[in-house]
Amino acid sequence: MMHFSQDDVERLIAEDVPLHDETTRALGLPDAPGTLTYATRAAGVLAGMAPLLRLARALGLDAEPLAADGDALRPGQDVLRLRGGAHALHIAWKQGMNLLEYLGGVATATRHMVDAARAENPRVHVAGTRKTHPGARRLEHYAVLCGGGVVHRAGLSETILVFAQHRAFLPDLDLAALVARARAASAEKFVQIEAESAEEAVAAARAGADGVQFDKMAPERIAEVVPRLRALQPRIVICAAGGIRPDNAARYAASGADVLVTSNLYSARPADFGAVMRPA
Repeated sequence: MMHFSQDDVERLIAEDVPLHDETTRALGLPDAPGTLTYATRAAGVLAGMAPLLRLARALGLDAEPLAADGDALRPGQDVLRLRGGAHALHIAWKQGMNLLEYLGGVATATRHMVDAARAENPRVHVAGTRKTHPGARRLEHYAVLCGGGVVHRAGLSETILVFAQHRAFLPDLDLAALVARARAASAEKFVQIEAESAEEAVAAARAGADGVQFDKMAPERIAEVVPRLRALQPRIVICAAGGIRPDNAARYAASGADVLVTSNLYSARPADFGAVMRPA
């Protein structure tokens, strides 16, 4: 689903082991063979297995995955067993837990929001924004994918999304001229306009934008303008953004929007995992 490079996992290892494991050194812990088993304590969606497997193998550990990213988990279910020397097991232990808990929390929150939204609109998508925790974008976007969501924009290079902040520096160009300029300079990219009112959204559709993104507009207001946009441009992609949460996702889905754009997923409560380490 997403490739994690050796550099990705080396950064995770170096973050937790800038020099060495001082506890292991100070105790004179023998590098005896052992096992480390992770199990979930609560129901949820698994995420983080892919980078954790690469991390474990980078440390010379044998990894036996017992579940896959995206799986629905039951309480008490074992998800991964690692085998190898005690020193490497202790290095893998907490960073592995961090991956499973933080990414699992995002994936579980995504699945709940997707389920709530699709109960009202089976075709709607829940999209995670690029407003992730600094340095954690690839991991958090991966968790959104594991939960059944999609990525809104992986970064600034991906699509053309025109905000009011861009338009402030181009006051002499109307929306039609902005869309034409963007399409002439970048013919294969999706061109989307963020609209703060129904009138701006209609103007964007008339200008030939591929998509319109409503910012902090009530779902009832979006529902009123959706038919006008579809009449002007049947294939236009309509996004609702700003304040999309688990408690209102169904209402926004019922508005007729195609995509619910949210950063709320990244504040999800971490999943709850336990780990048991034993000598072999």
